[in-house]
Amino acid sequence: MSFGLLKHFKDSKSGAADKVSSKHYRHIIIGQDLGAVLRLVEIRKSFPDESVRLITSRPINRQNLIENYEFGVSHLRSASAVEAIYRKFHNAKIMPQQKEASFYKDGKFHDFGGRAKSMELQTGEDFFIGKGYKLELAGLFSTEDWENLDQILKDHSEIRIFEAIEKTTPDELVDKKEWRLSFKDFSILTAENLYVSLSPKKFLNLLQNKEQLTPELIDVCSSVRVQAAISVTWKLNKEIYPEEKTLFIPQSMTHEWGHFLVEFESYNYQNKEQLCHVLFLIHEEEPQSEDLAAKIKLMKRVLDRVFPDIEKHISKEYIRFDDEMFISDVKDAAIEQMAFDFPTLRFLGQAAPMSADHTQEKFLSRVLL
Repeated sequence: MSFGLLKHFKDSKSGAADKVSSKHYRHIIIGQDLGAVLRLVEIRKSFPDESVRLITSRPINRQNLIENYEFGVSHLRSASAVEAIYRKFHNAKIMPQQKEASFYKDGKFHDFGGRAKSMELQTGEDFFIGKGYKLELAGLFSTEDWENLDQILKDHSEIRIFEAIEKTTPDELVDKKEWRLSFKDFSILTAENLYVSLSPKKFLNLLQNKEQLTPELIDVCSSVRVQAAISVTWKLNKEIYPEEKTLFIPQSMTHEWGHFLVEFESYNYQNKEQLCHVLFLIHEEEPQSEDLAAKIKLMKRVLDRVFPDIEKHISKEYIRFDDEMFISDVKDAAIEQMAFDFPTLRFLGQAAPMSADHTQEKFLSRVLL
């Protein structure tokens, strides 16, 4: 690289740094899950005159919320949580599965708890033995908010790549800058209240000056368990399986690789289609894209053996990989203490704190409660 070009690059870089843009909001939410969107809508309703911003790492709209939460194997498996969700969201629409889960062995399906024994369950799979509940997202929002959700998200959110997050000491009484968020494009946002709806581990990695943080905050963030997974939904142009329940299908009959978790929705006679959802958990720390592609190919081969010619009837396919699809082992007591130390910081989504009678809840139950 020539000296002139190098100097130009340095000058332009320092120039960009000199022109750092900074903006303050009363409320900043970070994340792109349902918990983040519900909090955005709630803040707009509760504090209509206060500024609020949702910072996401990828595009978010009503359709991809539907694909993430209505498509896929059910993440809601607790009857007591469903009762509490109805008390909080009066118009919620939650449909239980018709039957208990089954596992595939020796060419047929068996019920758990019977004489036949399933292949060994991998970590996290036992959660899906309980009867699942299907959620209709529209019931969590007012009619007006649901109809206008794309516009609300367009007006109040932006895609950003984080550089760092810092707890600061405010020096103004009006714009209390409790949190400083810096981004890869050299821009800066400050906030009085920060709502975190991503994995606490990711949040901890972004935090600066960790020596100034409390042991409770570090403990809450570092102790959660994060599970990656792939969710696949197929639109089928034929009814393949008649029952609504969770099916555990071994990935291999000779290796303990875990299961493909499969759910079929009831056949839609009007559209002449059936939805099939498949989920499999990823246990590697840093899975490679070629390994994930190979796993999807294996899934199609295995399911084609169990449900002959299913692949021929796929008319549309949705695939979602999420490196933090499931977050568990949330320390509610430590979060309670953390709230005293950092009253302007709140965790949302799967890491949201629960009341004493719901501390056993996880995943979608926590997001909604």
